[in-house]
Amino acid sequence: MGVKPDIYILNITINCLCRLNHTTFGFSVLGLMFKIGMKPNIVTLTTIVNGLCVEGNVAQAVRYADHAENMGYQSNSVTYGAIINGLCKVGDTSAAISYLRKMEERNCNLNFTVYKTIMDGLCKDGMVSEALDLFSEMAGKGIQPNLVTYTSLIHGLCNFDRWKGAAPLLRNMMRKGIRPNVQTFNVIVDSFCKEGMISRAKSIISFMAHMGVEPNVFTYTSIISAHCLQNQMNDAMKVFDLMIHKGCLPTVVTYNSLIHGWCKAKNINKATYLLGEMVNNGLNPDVVTWSTLIGGFCKAGKPVAAKELFFIMHKHDQHPNLQTCVIILNGLFKCHFHFEAVSLFRELEKMNLDLDIVIYNIILDGMCSFGKLNDA
Repeated sequence: MGVKPDIYILNITINCLCRLNHTTFGFSVLGLMFKIGMKPNIVTLTTIVNGLCVEGNVAQAVRYADHAENMGYQSNSVTYGAIINGLCKVGDTSAAISYLRKMEERNCNLNFTVYKTIMDGLCKDGMVSEALDLFSEMAGKGIQPNLVTYTSLIHGLCNFDRWKGAAPLLRNMMRKGIRPNVQTFNVIVDSFCKEGMISRAKSIISFMAHMGVEPNVFTYTSIISAHCLQNQMNDAMKVFDLMIHKGCLPTVVTYNSLIHGWCKAKNINKATYLLGEMVNNGLNPDVVTWSTLIGGFCKAGKPVAAKELFFIMHKHDQHPNLQTCVIILNGLFKCHFHFEAVSLFRELEKMNLDLDIVIYNIILDGMCSFGKLNDA
């Protein structure tokens, strides 16, 4: 018993194809609709526009929407929302704002999602003042922001060293009965830590406790990293012990910060102890862990051990990146292990790594300092 497809069935089919990132096949179904004399509706148009945007073909989505409008279709708020989201994802926030204005001219329903999408895009592009202007415009139209909006704006302000502007926003959201969560506080804590203002970061953590918000691994790791950068390793370890006592399990990033700090302090024993501890805790050291330790051994005048670590990486399914190669070659030359450095360089060439100009400069400089001008 043949079932004749209608507009609803075909729209669902197109939507399924687009969600599977097969918008090209969605166009094939659209062609079938025309072939059997069925007129697509605005849902069809919007589904394909969204599919193209999700796949990153935003320019094609815009052309398709314009073509559809020339054929008499009227884009709605969902269509414009899909285009705005796509434009923001490819970093074209100015075009996204143009579509927002077009929505206003056509009296489309301006909703919270559209504003939030553009504000997020503006913050990522460093246009925080413009995002705040849009925030005021949205509030003026009676569209109420939520926790995610406030957190996004606070994050944008903090990312571009405008953390002083974050405090009024935090007060504003709390006056409106919107309670900040751990992500909101983490943005501020991390900002203070990156500025080296550890005492202020810790005061935020105290305020979190007053609000009944528990710090998480990201909160503690930010504080630990800040202490490590300021060579305050005892303080860093105290925070590390505190987080474990609170039942908060450290991540690879937490261990990497501590390992970097101890390597910087030339205390290789504590750095390697932490490497063993993280492995015992079921964590896999990443390329940053190994590169940091290799650099630490070189700084401590132990280039042979550093070279051994370089090859041990492979046993842990980690492959050196260019930064790792720079660290080990530079370390070997500085420790006057010229022959070992050149030998390792030859092995790196066989590994088909895309060695860049920095690595060749290290080799040339090392050979010249070793008196191997002809080889250089």
